[in-house]
Amino acid sequence: MTGTRRAELTEEAGRSWRGYARAAGMVLLATAVAFALRSRLQAVDAAMLLLLGVVAAASWTRLGPALVAAVVSIAAFDFLFVPPFYTFGVRNTAYLLTFVVMLVVAVTMSRLTTRVRQEADEARARERRTARAFALSRELADTPEDQLVAAALAHMRAVTGIEPLLVSASGVSVLEGIAERVAVGWAIEHGESAGSGTARCAEAEALVIPVRTAASRHGVVLLPVTDKDDVPGDEQRLTLEALADQLALALERAALAGARDLARVEIEAERLRTALLSSLSHDLRTPLAGIEGAATSLLQGADTLPPAVRRELADGIVEESRRMTRLVTNLLDMVRVEAGALAVQKEWQPLEEALGVALLRLEDRLAAHPVETRLPDDLPLVPIDGLLIEQVFINLLENVVKYTPPGTPVTISAETAGEGVVVSVSDRGPGIPAGSEQEVFRKFYRGRGVGAGGAEGGSGLGLTICRGIVQAHGGRIWAERCDDGVTFRFLLPIGGLPMPPVPVEAGS
Repeated sequence: MTGTRRAELTEEAGRSWRGYARAAGMVLLATAVAFALRSRLQAVDAAMLLLLGVVAAASWTRLGPALVAAVVSIAAFDFLFVPPFYTFGVRNTAYLLTFVVMLVVAVTMSRLTTRVRQEADEARARERRTARAFALSRELADTPEDQLVAAALAHMRAVTGIEPLLVSASGVSVLEGIAERVAVGWAIEHGESAGSGTARCAEAEALVIPVRTAASRHGVVLLPVTDKDDVPGDEQRLTLEALADQLALALERAALAGARDLARVEIEAERLRTALLSSLSHDLRTPLAGIEGAATSLLQGADTLPPAVRRELADGIVEESRRMTRLVTNLLDMVRVEAGALAVQKEWQPLEEALGVALLRLEDRLAAHPVETRLPDDLPLVPIDGLLIEQVFINLLENVVKYTPPGTPVTISAETAGEGVVVSVSDRGPGIPAGSEQEVFRKFYRGRGVGAGGAEGGSGLGLTICRGIVQAHGGRIWAERCDDGVTFRFLLPIGGLPMPPVPVEAGS
């Protein structure tokens, strides 16, 4: 017998004896008062006082003590107040009606109070079940998926003191007892409790509670019961069923969340594949066609073309090859960003180095755009991966070439802000549409280019790669619309006190 069940039986026995003692005490008190006033009271008045004791006993106790109180009151009334006194003989049969009334009143009051008390007990039991189910639901909401079952079983163990076990539908064969297997199978199939303490498979030495919802079956909770005194009562079983329902809902929510995440990943992967194929088919076809046309012209007119034309065709081949290289590089960088394989090797270095290399690589393409740099002399060293930050500058400056008219200037500046350095790249182009400040960083987002040649924008990956690189450095990047263009800013955290700039010696 479990400690919980033993405590319940002990408490129930204590309540029973206390009820009889309370009923006897009320009757004795009413008898004592009536006997003390016997010289001043008539028999009917004494009967009313004793009846009052019976009513009080019926109101505060159960049916058994109330009936005992009625019988004792009748005997006391007959013995003390009905002639001949101090005997149980009754000469006047009219008093028999008094005895019957006292008995009927005791039974009626007892039944009424018992019903009220029972309803109150049921209300308190429902409140306890609701409170425990709510507590479990709140706990399961913050519990990792792999700990949901353990949390629910812990609550069930607290209710009964029995160590419960979750058995899946496929794990029924591990049970040794045939009766237990039958109970588990019946509970899974019908969705109702079975086993000890129920009307189904009562011979099983376990209480089986299904864990299921209308859409799914997760198994059953099995509570071994080797002693009949350990069988959970109706209230406990209802509480366990409520907890099992909460567990089933939590498991279904977790399964749905997992399916939703998987579907989202699959949709995103399919969208990425479609966009990649579209980008490759569109953006690679143009430079390949240009290279093929220029190379064919060189081959067919190798002896007849003037040197200037041959040089122009060769320059076209080189330019289209570089365009293909940039596209393939962006695609590969995007794959690294999406896969989380972007390795950042930080070193303390001046920001001017990465910016200088980027400007040098884009010198020809930026020839039509005056570039102004505003880097303060006291700008601290920053912990960055020089190659990756160089790529950020290249992608941002290529945007200027693609989306701004020739002749418009671009300004690059930097300043310390808190525990980081904020870099800004501003242009004087048409800007970006209102509300698209975050949209421009989405994969394959393209604007209409108005740069050299008025061509369409690139692959739509440049800003996405910038965001991935900056976030890999622990920073963030954002766009700000201006009256005469757009400014892209990114924050590079320093991570502590900024290192001072390296002093430049005179004559170096």
